[in-house]
Amino acid sequence: MSDLPEKLYYSIREVAEHTGVEAHVLRYWESEFPTLKPKRSRSGSRTYRRRDIDEILVIKRLLHDDGYRIEGARKMLRNSHGRGPAAKRDASQLAIDFQTLDSSEQLKAVRRELRDIQVLLRGMRNDAGD
Repeated sequence: MSDLPEKLYYSIREVAEHTGVEAHVLRYWESEFPTLKPKRSRSGSRTYRRRDIDEILVIKRLLHDDGYRIEGARKMLRNSHGRGPAAKRDASQLAIDFQTLDSSEQLKAVRRELRDIQVLLRGMRNDAGD
């Protein structure tokens, strides 16, 4: 696995090189794991964010290292994402498109994201205490 440069979006080739998962497998996983939804550029190519790459690495670990099948890995991911209202949202809704926002809108978007993260963390803490 190669080091990944710090940037907002990565191509499928960069993600494949970094994760050690071939591009056709990444495309297949998109159809099997609802939380893995990379954005599309205007030309239609996939653009992955850091959180997508983290999700891919978790999926790879579950399937290759931990021995789960697709359904079991999907269930593990579903359980690990919490049960709060923010967790039920599609992961693509959490992405902030800074290119179309002015600075005050960017700040508002970041605040909303942080509130959503708080809800997720509280849900995880509550699940652990049950």
